[in-house]
Amino acid sequence: MRTWTAAADSLFFSLNPPMRLLSIAVVMALMALLARKRRMLTRDGTAAAVLIGTVVYYIGGLSGFVMLLFFFLSSAMIAKAAGEKGEERNMMQVLANGLPAAISLILMRLSPYPDACLAAFAAAIAEAEADTLSGTIGRMSHRDPVSILTLTRVPKGISGGITVLGLCAGLLSSLIAALLFMGTWGCTFPRLLIVAAAGFLGSVFDSFLGASIQVRFRRKDGRITEREYEDGERNERVRGMKWIDNDAVNFLSGSFAAALASVMVLI
Repeated sequence: MRTWTAAADSLFFSLNPPMRLLSIAVVMALMALLARKRRMLTRDGTAAAVLIGTVVYYIGGLSGFVMLLFFFLSSAMIAKAAGEKGEERNMMQVLANGLPAAISLILMRLSPYPDACLAAFAAAIAEAEADTLSGTIGRMSHRDPVSILTLTRVPKGISGGITVLGLCAGLLSSLIAALLFMGTWGCTFPRLLIVAAAGFLGSVFDSFLGASIQVRFRRKDGRITEREYEDGERNERVRGMKWIDNDAVNFLSGSFAAALASVMVLI
């Protein structure tokens, strides 16, 4: 199956390694300037994004880079359309969302099961997309979310809360990412379903981790937050594992989606 990125990939991989790196450097420089100008990334976040982007582009060509770029741009556009000001993504946030995909592509080069690792890469992207969009769109729901564990109402914006609107957005965005995978890499329909399912289930797993082991703090006014420090003061930890913050949950859920997709391909 010939894809719409096939010609560009063929040209890219025909270049010698120094020329590949030079072409990547030009693209990364342009993307870094755009990200800083639009205040999408902090300085260390930009450096992390350039590192992840370079790895993905060098190994996966335009096909891999398009999928990674799709996640970062679509999440920013949806947040803007939803009226969210949003904070600049820092290094840890970028690595939490991008490392599972980058590691999967590296393993594709080293593993005897490259097809499984490629599906893992796509599933990691699909999970990050599903998690980001389900959270953003879910906050637009007229009803407060419920905890995925207890099904009791929880405040909007707290990890572990789910809404019907958010779940539908997560499923749809995971499917869109899988369709992009088919358009760039030329996967079969069964493989598309595997990527979509693993991405969506990974986002559900993210909510489960958020409701169970992610750390929570209590502000001075008694409200629950995910931030340890606010306004220069340290909040009291009330539950969860201290080192399992939102970034750790994002990394674990992306890794879960990648592992699930690779297992589904192998069986």
